[in-house]
Amino acid sequence: MDCCNQGACTKLDEDILDIPLDDPGANAAAAKIQASFRGHMTRKKIKGGERERKRKDPECTSSARAGDLRNGD
Repeated sequence: MDCCNQGACTKLDEDILDIPLDDPGANAAAAKIQASFRGHMTRKKIKGGERERKRKDPECTSSARAGDLRNGD
């Protein structure tokens, strides 16, 4: 049930509803927020995968090749 139909909207709810969805500035801001969140989730997923791989294969953490990549070689 929508709270605004009952006349119980707060000032914040009214302000959010007043945002024009066809405004280029609002669309650009939404795109930046979405891109940041997607990047955050991707980095979190990758980091979780690295932890899982290291736990399953202890050789991954002690290999010489992994050290070379960290040093930029």
